[in-house]
Amino acid sequence: MPIPFELGEPDQSFYNLWKEEGDELWEDEVDLWGEDVEEELSLRHPGFNKWTIQQAASGGDNISARGENFYCVEAQVHFTGELLDGTQFVSSQENGIPQRFILGEEDVMHGFNLAVSSMQPGEKAIFTIPPALTMTKLGSPASIPSNVPPDQTLRFEIELIALFTITDIFKDQGILKKIVKNKEPNREQSHSSDFVFVRYHACLEDGTSVSKSEGGVEFSLTDGFFCPGFVHSVKTMEEGEEAVFIVKPQYAFGDQGRPSQGDEAAVPPNATVYVHLQFVCWIYRTGLDQAIAKRILSVRNSSERICTQSQAVVKVRLLGKLQDGTVFDRRGHGDDDEPFEFVVDEGKVIDGLDEAVMTMEEGEVAEVTIPSHHAFGDVGSDHQHQLASVPPNSTVIYEIELLSVFNEKHPLLVESRDEVVRYAHKKEEEGDNYFNLGNYLRAHRRYYKARLIIEYSRFGKKWKSGLNIIELLGIPIDTTSDMDAQMEQMLISFTLKEAKCAIQLRCYKQAAVYYREVLNQDAANVEAQEQITLLEELSEHSSIVDTDAMHRGFKEVPPEYEPLLEDLMGGTIRAYAYSPRRKNENSYTGSVLFLPHVQLSAQQANASQVPSTPSTSTTTSGISSPACATQPTSATASGNAAQRSPILRTDRGFIFRCFGPSPTN
Repeated sequence: MPIPFELGEPDQSFYNLWKEEGDELWEDEVDLWGEDVEEELSLRHPGFNKWTIQQAASGGDNISARGENFYCVEAQVHFTGELLDGTQFVSSQENGIPQRFILGEEDVMHGFNLAVSSMQPGEKAIFTIPPALTMTKLGSPASIPSNVPPDQTLRFEIELIALFTITDIFKDQGILKKIVKNKEPNREQSHSSDFVFVRYHACLEDGTSVSKSEGGVEFSLTDGFFCPGFVHSVKTMEEGEEAVFIVKPQYAFGDQGRPSQGDEAAVPPNATVYVHLQFVCWIYRTGLDQAIAKRILSVRNSSERICTQSQAVVKVRLLGKLQDGTVFDRRGHGDDDEPFEFVVDEGKVIDGLDEAVMTMEEGEVAEVTIPSHHAFGDVGSDHQHQLASVPPNSTVIYEIELLSVFNEKHPLLVESRDEVVRYAHKKEEEGDNYFNLGNYLRAHRRYYKARLIIEYSRFGKKWKSGLNIIELLGIPIDTTSDMDAQMEQMLISFTLKEAKCAIQLRCYKQAAVYYREVLNQDAANVEAQEQITLLEELSEHSSIVDTDAMHRGFKEVPPEYEPLLEDLMGGTIRAYAYSPRRKNENSYTGSVLFLPHVQLSAQQANASQVPSTPSTSTTTSGISSPACATQPTSATASGNAAQRSPILRTDRGFIFRCFGPSPTN
């Protein structure tokens, strides 16, 4: 379709973009664009004009937006090019496939680069490009767009479909990341877990599939998975996000490669691996053996975060199912059904529910998969309130909505010393009862809480040095006096009892930690001295347990003070972040980076649910190569860019070329 000629006056904003924002926009690309970019556009090329015919989509990001570790930007456009007499010489609409290219790519028409750089996703515009801008930046014939006639003023109608920012994770071009789908909107992201659930497909440059997960895979970020770069890639993602990664050999399988494994093809030595990753969710493993798996479905969007502590009174909605989907428990659902109320960590519900709720915040909804030994064991259950019986040795799945949390009084808020002592002794007595019943985990938590009641009270020692949180929060306290002798002896007694519980749980290393703490307080303590010697011999036989579960259920700072503390310490505590690339720090070489059309299969893309029992291995049966693997190609990653046609480029996949300094003339 011919481009309309009578368009009225061109957009003044197009000129202003370069005049007012040019310096900031191209601050880091002086070598590429030249320090005279303003003069070049406003004086040397007065025929370079723009007419906007469709405004950008709301929320569209302009290229001037720079994130951390910015590398380059890939644009996806539809366009039609004509001479001033209406003769069409190129159009992406002919085959319906959008053109993809890197902004600043040396084989792209210079004026086309600048035109697209002025646009935002969803925008349509018409440009006139004078002859001086119809070559590449280096003055060579352009291959994008193709068939560009020389020495003529051209008109282009361009629709910017999308911009994809490509980041360099370690700033060494070892792992490049391109986000293809953003994280789920309005979803609170949490990174407190070590376990993740992802779907992925990895292939080589020729499209050969080397690994993929049909239903998804769960793994530990600490233990790793597939290749080192896989974990590094996942760590940059958030729930609901999809991205494509180019993983160079040093972060893949190096000069050794990887032999074939089952149906998975081998990875040759020094091969680059291309991975399409979908970050489904974090998996929270809890319980001493980390056998209870929790997936957060939603959280309350609120600045006030009330975490569940041990012995909190909670109200919940419960929906319990067997693995075949049979509902056996439904409480708190419906107008006539009151929320279920219970005290956490007192054996009022199955262990799996206790452990899961202690990891939740008020307003959170979670799905929890509980194996039989944390549920109803080898006897099953047929309680009166249940809708169906639970067979012996059954794994159960609960959907839990935590409606309200009422925690015990925080020791920091206890004003009387005598009340602090009574409070701690009460927890010690509860611990003694559980210890005598053989419930050593629950006993340990009570002794631990008794100790912290002393340490974190206004009369304890935790606020004596370092960052004085009490002072920050404005809580009156006399910090000049030390703890009295009675409190010192109580701390030693509680710590010794914690050590005994740890020994019963076969956590010998943790028990040794407790005895060392006792010796720090009382170097002559005979029990601690004797036990340390014995535990050194047993340390190799210590059980592998989640020590977080042993200490779960206590917050050092009262929840009601946390928002204030975050405000007060906002400039002190910051999450680690990569620093942005500075001027003249570019490592770009202009080399072609080829990304095959690796994507999730239809089965993967349509799978919206995480399996109830998370998998720890991939499914590789029936692997087939992507369509691009069967397409003939006329160029490789090191081939001549000018010989590539746009159609071959699109069929094979995406061609990435980074920004880079111009060669020295």
